[in-house]
Amino acid sequence: MRRQQIIDNLKNGLKTLDVANGGFVKNFYEWVINPHEVESYPLIVIRDTEDNVESEEVSGSSKHSLKVDIDLLVSDANTTPAYLREKLQEILSVIKNLEEQMLLGDYTSFKSNEIEFSYDKHLVGLGKIEIEITYYTEKWGI
Repeated sequence: MRRQQIIDNLKNGLKTLDVANGGFVKNFYEWVINPHEVESYPLIVIRDTEDNVESEEVSGSSKHSLKVDIDLLVSDANTTPAYLREKLQEILSVIKNLEEQMLLGDYTSFKSNEIEFSYDKHLVGLGKIEIEITYYTEKWGI
């Protein structure tokens, strides 16, 4: 399954930002549903939310446009808009490197980014990135 390979490559690439590798992220999740304790922050959550598929009759292949959301949650003294922007840029740099190595399909589009803040006992910053990954499979492949 090419879709799973792409998500695995994205997760592994983002793990270069792990604190164990000198980065800033403590935890990485794929499709986490339960809320986290702030002690587990900063963390990254990856979700492959939508795959629009166009099947081609002549070639027998399918073109996929996979929407992927990447959330960064932080809660510490560095929880500022400037800090989130800096860390989102680091995440985008990893994605750029993965695309250049052809590890994210055939083409990756940077669609959007957002920053939000909330307060419930602790200040929590949320940075969001949306990308779209285009790739091809056999007609009935994911």
